[in-house]
Amino acid sequence: MKKYILLLSYTLLSSAVIAQSKGLPELIQGILQHSPALKGQRNLIKMGLVKTQIQESYGKPVIGAEIGVTRIDPVAKASFNFGGANSTLQFQPNMNYNSQFVANHVLYDWGRNAMAIEKTRLETQLSQAQIEQQEFQLGFQIANLYQQIVFNKKAIQVQKSQLKRIESNFQIIIKQLALGEAIEYDKISQQVKIANQESKILESENQVARMLDYLSTLLGGNAESYLVENPQIWQAQTAKPIESFTNPEITQIKAQEEIVNKSIELAKSENTPTLAGLATLGLKNGYVPRINGETPAFADDFKVNSVLGLKLSIPIYSGKRGSYQTELATIQKERVAFQLEDAREKLGTEWRQAQLNHQNYVKKAATQKEVVAQAQYALDLANTRFKQGLIRRIELDQAESILEESQLMQAQFDYQVNLQQLELYRIQGIKIW
Repeated sequence: MKKYILLLSYTLLSSAVIAQSKGLPELIQGILQHSPALKGQRNLIKMGLVKTQIQESYGKPVIGAEIGVTRIDPVAKASFNFGGANSTLQFQPNMNYNSQFVANHVLYDWGRNAMAIEKTRLETQLSQAQIEQQEFQLGFQIANLYQQIVFNKKAIQVQKSQLKRIESNFQIIIKQLALGEAIEYDKISQQVKIANQESKILESENQVARMLDYLSTLLGGNAESYLVENPQIWQAQTAKPIESFTNPEITQIKAQEEIVNKSIELAKSENTPTLAGLATLGLKNGYVPRINGETPAFADDFKVNSVLGLKLSIPIYSGKRGSYQTELATIQKERVAFQLEDAREKLGTEWRQAQLNHQNYVKKAATQKEVVAQAQYALDLANTRFKQGLIRRIELDQAESILEESQLMQAQFDYQVNLQQLELYRIQGIKIW
């Protein structure tokens, strides 16, 4: 019995640990794994690997089989007198049969195929970089949406807390109305205020429900289980040189640059020669001349034959195609270099602005905490004075509104701090999952 109790306790503890491990990183990982669009894009990598195998096959021998039948009419014949009789000698048969294996192999191409293989590998790396960039962008879009949901849920908590205070004050007004210390207008105005607050809460909850539904669609499951009350707070990022950033956009452009460099090498090798070997092995007839039209025996007429040869192909003139391809690849290289420079400048600007925004919101959040504490103290005083009949209803309403606005502003500043911190991570290319 004790063993079963221990096993049950262990299972429950394991389940609790797994449940606690869910959060934003796990949500992003789940969405990236489930995304049909990304799954389709990942097939580009498989296609790239197959393209590399195809290109590698050009460096291997090509072996084939040939079977042919040819009839030739007329054929050369020679007539002569032999032993007092006229004879006819036919050097080639009318029916020619041929079967053979043929092998062709490029023995040396001055590294042209090796460069083509490397280019296909670089293209696969580019596809990988493009997929990683898509995953990176989607991941941070999810993170921003996640933070918005957390902010809205905090706002709902503030609004519900305010609703409780309004309802509590409504009960006080009911008592005051019974004692003749309040009028019917105070009661109706408080009821309207409660209805308005409930409408605000309902609208906020609908917004959260819509965002959660969107995340659940991306996840293919229930995204709400990944929400945590106090999400992870990331460490502040200090100033770093742009060259050290590993942003996927930079990685993708560098991958394009490597492909262009390899294209230039290939274009320059366009006019290099190719040394190939040829070998055939087969069986054919016609090795024994026909005398007076008689067909020789199969063993005499059909012979095994073979051919071995080398062929050196040297391009002499191709309309300057190679030089044009080199020029085109060089222009592409310049274009990619400008793209890289532009991307680094933009990331540098975004980095500096995000740092300034982050510092600004951190200061505002710290100041707002003091404002919330002061607004709470002012409301406590106002509640006491209102119960004692020392202030009017409108003054208490003002104190409640000030606290609610202060708390919502506090949540807004905390939300902006997290957003700016996420932006700093995004710019540097740091994954949070």
